[in-house]
Amino acid sequence: MGRPSLRAVRRGQVARAFARVLGAHGRGGPTIGVIAAEAGIAPGLVHHYFASKQELYGVLLDELRAEFRRRVAEAADVDPLQAYVSAALALGERSDVSAARAWVGVFAEALGDPVLFEKVRRAMDAEVAQVERRGRGALTADDASAVVAFVVGALVFGAFAPRKTAGFAAPALRRMLAGLRRARAD
Repeated sequence: MGRPSLRAVRRGQVARAFARVLGAHGRGGPTIGVIAAEAGIAPGLVHHYFASKQELYGVLLDELRAEFRRRVAEAADVDPLQAYVSAALALGERSDVSAARAWVGVFAEALGDPVLFEKVRRAMDAEVAQVERRGRGALTADDASAVVAFVVGALVFGAFAPRKTAGFAAPALRRMLAGLRRARAD
């Protein structure tokens, strides 16, 4: 497989800079100038690589999902569902608070942007299917939906109240999953 094009590399760099700015300053913070400064490029290059902020949000969603998939793949847990929980919610050296807040920014932006809304909706559907597969028959589609809802809710809650939520989400979701598995086994 060949190297990615410079355009693809730069778009990824700008999207990650956008995530950091969005995570640090909320939806009002990411002006083109601030994003460019964070990416270490001239503001005109942001416009060169992205036709609109809508496109930037769409690419950011793709970048956040790809990074999440990498964390899931690298999770040390043998159980695929526990690996998912660790990648989504566990605290540690691989945790990315800025990315978690960027997810919340994407969700908020999607409420006012029908194209992004549909892309996020499809991403949520894919996550539910992923969790259901990782459950290996131990979870129903409704159970998998509850897991994804818990993850999204923990991201949103953590963005607004990090001192109250730090460390609660992964252990709580693991307890919830144990209960769902027990209920399914009965």
